[in-house]
Amino acid sequence: MQEEVARESGNRFVRFIVSPLRGKYLPPMTQVGDYLAAVGIVLFIIAVFGLDWISVGIKDVLGIGRVLGVKSPQVKYGLFVSPWAWGMVVVLVAMIAGLWFVQTRGGITLGAGIYCLIFEVIFFLGAWYKINSIIGNVVKLAQSVPIIGQALGLAVSQIAKELLVVHVGPGYWLFIPTALLLIVGGALRLASKPRSLISGEQV
Repeated sequence: MQEEVARESGNRFVRFIVSPLRGKYLPPMTQVGDYLAAVGIVLFIIAVFGLDWISVGIKDVLGIGRVLGVKSPQVKYGLFVSPWAWGMVVVLVAMIAGLWFVQTRGGITLGAGIYCLIFEVIFFLGAWYKINSIIGNVVKLAQSVPIIGQALGLAVSQIAKELLVVHVGPGYWLFIPTALLLIVGGALRLASKPRSLISGEQV
């Protein structure tokens, strides 16, 4: 009895996995939009897990580092420096599932692309807010010094503005074509017609 239940459960799982191949709409990876979305997912993985998203460094104002052949101090951060970026793992799983289970007609892929564009804006604003917040804390700490606090705080603030260099990294820029590929791929899948309308077969 238990073997029959296990076999039936296994059969249901297999039927679920292969259902897109026999579904109402065209099978996975049979349209241009599917391949665009797949390329977008590959770029997504590279941008999120393999590239830097932001770098913070110090300007070589006096040119000493250039003369000595030494690079200015610089710290680079990946996307996962921000705690809410772990949601990208969930987005990745949803995109892969959405690419195969095409009964959604590209809705998941399109939604993921839009999410990526929104995330770009949120990350940019959040990164600048975080950096300004850190500078603000350092300035407040300097201002707390007795007697010379105000002058010291002003000096620290001015030095930070003059010397601090912040750049968004390649991961941030790669995320733009990633989002566009996902949006276009999802939109093309959404625009696809059911098999019955294409081949005249009865569903």
